[in-house]
Amino acid sequence: MSDSTPPFVFGTFQLGPSIGEGDMGTVYKAQNTQTQETVALKILDKVDTSREGMRGAAVELIEFAASLTHTHLHPISQVLESPDGLTGIVMPMAAARSVNRYLVEGKTIPRGAATKVITQIASVLHFLHEQEVAHGSIKPTNVLLDAQGNATLSDLPMTHLRELGLIPKEPSLMQRYYMAPEVVYHASPEPSHDVFSLGVLAYHLLTGRIPFDDPEPLARKKVSREGLPPILIPVLLRAMTSRIRLRYQTVAAFMQDFQGAANGKIDPETERLFSLADEPSEHDEP
Repeated sequence: MSDSTPPFVFGTFQLGPSIGEGDMGTVYKAQNTQTQETVALKILDKVDTSREGMRGAAVELIEFAASLTHTHLHPISQVLESPDGLTGIVMPMAAARSVNRYLVEGKTIPRGAATKVITQIASVLHFLHEQEVAHGSIKPTNVLLDAQGNATLSDLPMTHLRELGLIPKEPSLMQRYYMAPEVVYHASPEPSHDVFSLGVLAYHLLTGRIPFDDPEPLARKKVSREGLPPILIPVLLRAMTSRIRLRYQTVAAFMQDFQGAANGKIDPETERLFSLADEPSEHDEP
């Protein structure tokens, strides 16, 4: 990891104030001195590329992420490298804020708006999984909303950089709440982990609460059902079960039941396995 102070100028970009900080680095408001475009420039000052070959591996990962395009995937428009070993990611300036800002401030997200976000994030996850890529870091800070309430998913390379040991292994508190239990034993992100995290996101947006009473995946006991339509409860419980073989195998399968619940119809197997009479713990024991 570089100890250098971020430069006042990074490539052709003039850095302005810091506007955010994440697991990979610090985000600055910046202006392209050639085009005058205002962008968000994330300097990866928390990515450790000091080991031989790791800088190239990090840049390769980020450039691959930048090559993937989808309406609801927050784009990486440019990858920069500085002479002193820092890497920068240029992204569009988000028109609004992350979902997390609304949740932290205790603002209620209308059910229709929450459903729209869940559907849009599901669509980009389906796209990624078709490319044999798992996101692995779904959480409210990585879901960005524009002024029209449309969502984009950011920080695609983060979990893969963590897997290579290039950023700290310890996930944030919020990330631990969103992690599938098996992630404790399996470092590599998989589509089934994204299904679990999407279920947590859906619950969080619809109720304003995190579903679990403990951030540690193996210490979770029960999921509160308060504030949820009864028919939706087994759908979310199936998405968030620790039993991988019982969990929805694809995002599409989860969304079929999630959207079907609005019409009063879900998969009979979901209803049988996760009926209202069952305690979540009966299915969530390892």
